[in-house]
Amino acid sequence: MSAAIDWGRMAAPQADGYDTEVTLRLATTSSSPLRPDPYRRRPVDGAPALFGGRVAVRNRPSGGLTAPRYAPASPTHPNLAAAEKLLEAWPDIAVQFPQLIDTIQPWTDTTMTPEFWLSVPGSSSHSLEDEFGIIMATVDSPIGLAQALVHEMAHHKLRALGVSLLQASRLVTNNPEDLFVSPIIVNRRRPMTAVLHAQYSFIHVTALDVALYDAPGASEDQKRHAIYLLARNVPRMEAGFEEIEAHVETDAEGAVFVAAFMSWSRAVLARGREIMDANGYGIPAL
Repeated sequence: MSAAIDWGRMAAPQADGYDTEVTLRLATTSSSPLRPDPYRRRPVDGAPALFGGRVAVRNRPSGGLTAPRYAPASPTHPNLAAAEKLLEAWPDIAVQFPQLIDTIQPWTDTTMTPEFWLSVPGSSSHSLEDEFGIIMATVDSPIGLAQALVHEMAHHKLRALGVSLLQASRLVTNNPEDLFVSPIIVNRRRPMTAVLHAQYSFIHVTALDVALYDAPGASEDQKRHAIYLLARNVPRMEAGFEEIEAHVETDAEGAVFVAAFMSWSRAVLARGREIMDANGYGIPAL
């Protein structure tokens, strides 16, 4: 099957849904060391739902965001619908998301006030390889939640393509024991697969930030939050770009995939820089 995949169209979300179709085909017909069974979509079963009733919102029965600061949030929290609305700024993602994701598990950060999230947007989130289609995320900030949804969806997609966090069955061939600088977890070096996961997921986030800024009719608050997030994300994505460009090793399919990913990344980061410069955030490139 992999020989029939156009890997150059698997990095950035495609307007015609090609990458969505291939990702689902891989997820539903194959397994991985950390996902022993092929994916089967979970029914909504009467739960509160988003995206036209396709994505269930339900609390996790156990585990999840386990730090003491996190507590389950209401499945009808208004920021869930607000985040769904924000994803419309990136139409390809708004279409892709409910096809790849079937469940959102909502949480809240009990240590922060609502006023805090008005000035510092963000979200804590997580997903597991053996739970394709499930995203855990805090719902305290609408724009932070929108970022988290795109971020974790990207992790699910890359895993389905054969790249787990610490090893890969295709695309990336670096020795898992060789460690590199991650753009996100900076206090320790990571295998190249982990570096690619960080870069892939946060380029999706950065592309969403760009889309939120560029969206027709975007409010001043939306633009302000997008600029803040770009100022945080663009420099570290530029550093990750350089690390991957210098050190990634691939098979033949991976060479096509990574080249397409880097081309898309270059365009996203260039637009992000333009927005930052136009708004007085001309932080020097790394």
